[in-house]
Amino acid sequence: MQTLSLDDFVDDKPWHDDTPLLEDISSADLIAGVRIQRLITRADKRGDLTVLISALLEPISPPPHVYLVSAEPGSIRAWVYHKRQSDRLACTNGDIRVVLYDLRKDSPTYQKLEILDVGAANKVLLTIPPYVVHGVHNRGKSTATFVNMPTNFYDPKNPDKARIRFDHPGIPYRFE
Repeated sequence: MQTLSLDDFVDDKPWHDDTPLLEDISSADLIAGVRIQRLITRADKRGDLTVLISALLEPISPPPHVYLVSAEPGSIRAWVYHKRQSDRLACTNGDIRVVLYDLRKDSPTYQKLEILDVGAANKVLLTIPPYVVHGVHNRGKSTATFVNMPTNFYDPKNPDKARIRFDHPGIPYRFE
């Protein structure tokens, strides 16, 4: 067997293209405080790599709690909001509809409804601020997943999540 040392390794070469890690998708119509960033995938013959979050270009609140959510076909996770955290959902596979509803009375987008179709065909990092109600629906025929990297950790003794049933008549959207 050949002896191996750390000196035998070769440093990676810098990326010399202008491909961004994350790309803001701006829209004047977005709910106030919501941010959508396109996730950029780099591929080579081995497969691909998609950066989900990075402090390389701007400061970010580090994710103290990261988890993967799987959603069975047709499943609905709605409606919820948080008081003390922003959700940061990285959607990279499946056919997921994320619906947002602004119930913050002091918001310039109060009562605005936002519908986003994301997943394999539209990879995004979606930041949802506190008090913005949201729901997730897997519209595909196979299990979909997304990663949440919230700005606060989940405390089972003091959960920061308020819920209401997915078909509540006070929200002007019906999951179908």
